[in-house]
Amino acid sequence: MIISRIILDGLAMSLFFNFSAGMFSFVMPQAYSTMFPKEIKQAAAPYVDKKEVRRMAVILTAIYLFVFLFFGVSAYFSGAEGFWNLFWTGYIEMLFVNFGDLLILDCLLRAITKNMRGFIKGAENCKAWELKEWMKSALPEHLIIWPLTCCPLAGLITAGVVNLMKLIFG
Repeated sequence: MIISRIILDGLAMSLFFNFSAGMFSFVMPQAYSTMFPKEIKQAAAPYVDKKEVRRMAVILTAIYLFVFLFFGVSAYFSGAEGFWNLFWTGYIEMLFVNFGDLLILDCLLRAITKNMRGFIKGAENCKAWELKEWMKSALPEHLIIWPLTCCPLAGLITAGVVNLMKLIFG
């Protein structure tokens, strides 16, 4: 495990993932409202187009696949060996993506969009836009759910991608 490479890869993928997701939130804001706190989801629901939500899901899936593939390819070329080294490499790198999501999307993007009237139709005056209310859902997601589900999954995928590449390329 090369800690400096893990940190740089984690930062790079955090920026890629969060700015990509943030950019698409401006393109399809109603679809992204389905990932916001409950009060905003409910207020925006009548204006949400199911086709746009499917399109957003496809875009996010592609971004995640790129991130996982990048983690695996980077770990392969770094020469990392052994399941646990590869697992912790992917886990730590996804932790960077997670904390970037908390800072960039849940703090910065929320602060920018909360004052944009009509950004999410129907949710303009929701109390959930306030930082304290927003963090009631964001903090458990990023401090408990992600570290216990998404980050271990990223570690397993990273280890799997590297071992698959070793089988194919030797």
